[in-house]
Formats: sequence, structure tokens, C-alpha cells
Amino acid sequence: MVRILDTTLVKSKIFHHFQPIYDITSWKRIGFEVLLRSKEIKSPEETFETARKEKKLYDLDTLSIYEALSSYTANGFAGKGMLFLNVFPSTIVHKNFMDFIQKIALSYPEPHNLILEVSEAESISNIKVLAEVVRQIKQTGIKVAFDDIGKGFSDIESIIESKPDYIKLDKYFTRDLDTSKEKQLFVEFIIHYCEQLDMKLVIEGIEKPTELAIVKYLGGTLAQGYALGYPEHLKNLK
Repeated sequence: MVRILDTTLVKSKIFHHFQPIYDITSWKRIGFEVLLRSKEIKSPEETFETARKEKKLYDLDTLSIYEALSSYTANGFAGKGMLFLNVFPSTIVHKNFMDFIQKIALSYPEPHNLILEVSEAESISNIKVLAEVVRQIKQTGIKVAFDDIGKGFSDIESIIESKPDYIKLDKYFTRDLDTSKEKQLFVEFIIHYCEQLDMKLVIEGIEKPTELAIVKYLGGTLAQGYALGYPEHLKNLK
């Protein structure tokens, strides 16, 4: 695996939980989303905010990717499904990121099973620049997903310009989906939209069996949430 430069972040203080993602047409687990955790800071959001204030967000993102892949490989999961790795837009467009990700693509056994999940928690300052970097990333064999679609104002423009392989629908739309006709209509529209553009849609935040049933009824195929599996250490997921 590629090594990255030491940072002020101590590796022993971060770890990851892995939340399963399922194909609900076959009820087969197709991969995991990787979720960063810290032994010192309870809230993941606070961990990222601390890194941002200390101008170490790029270091944290790349360290997290490297450590997650190392753990995934060491536990015998490499080649057993897709891995969604969270990353911020500012990291994606960082001048050193393409060199980092090209080395990852060359060293990981199945780079086509790696998906960089771009977070909407940070605003996208230049969509055209992001779109060009996404194009370059996809040339390495690694795929790209946009997270929390429906949450930010730049969603539609970023999807059209960047053409991600996956989009993940914000959990607002699955909360009480079983009782909201308005949300059902929107989810059904996004499902058909993705089908037309040959993108894969992951519907996340599914917490109740009734919400899961509605997603399946509407034609959803990939799903994630507490109704399917909690984030856990890899040792508990074999």
C-alpha cells in the first residue's frame, strides 16, 4: 500500500466502523461505507471540524483512506465487495490528491471496487474544477459517488457536470418515507432519473422495515441504514 507523510494526527487515535450496503433485489451485501471514528473526540463532525480549523483536513482525509484500506485488506475483505470512502471536495481538488489516488489505484487489488464518496457537508466552490478531477479519478478505475443528494443547492449542477458513478440520497428523504406521499414521489423520480443516466442510486438512512419495503416497492435496488445493518468493527462483520 502507498504510504503518506506523517501528520500531526496520531494514527492510533482514529479507527473505522463499516456499515453494510445491500442490493435489496437479491438481499446480498455488496459492500460497506467506511465511517471515521476517533478515540478522543466522540463526534465525527467535531473531528473533521477540528481538522479543518487546524488546516489538516486533507491530511485527515488521506490518512483515513489509507488506514481504512489497510484495515480492510488486513482483515481479509479486499476483493469481497465495494468500499465507499468518504472524502471532502477540498481534498478531491487538492494539488497532491491525484498523485495519492493514482498510487492507491496501483496498489489496491481491485481499484474498481473503490468508490470515493464526496461529502456535501462542505460547499463546492468550483464545480467545473471538481468535474475535471472526477474525470481523472475515474480514469484510474476508481469510482466516484456524491453523498447527501438533495441536501445542498449545487446538487443538480454537480451531477450533470461531474457524472458520478453513484449518488446517495440524503436521509431526509427516507425518514418517514412510509407515510409521506411527497417523499415517495421524489424518491421514485430520482430512481428513474438515475436509471436514465446509467448511475447507481444508494438510498441511505433507512431505519424502519416499512421504509425499506417502500424503497423496494418504488424500484430502489441499493440501500443502507439501521434496518439493514449498523456500523461496526470489521471483526463483527465477517
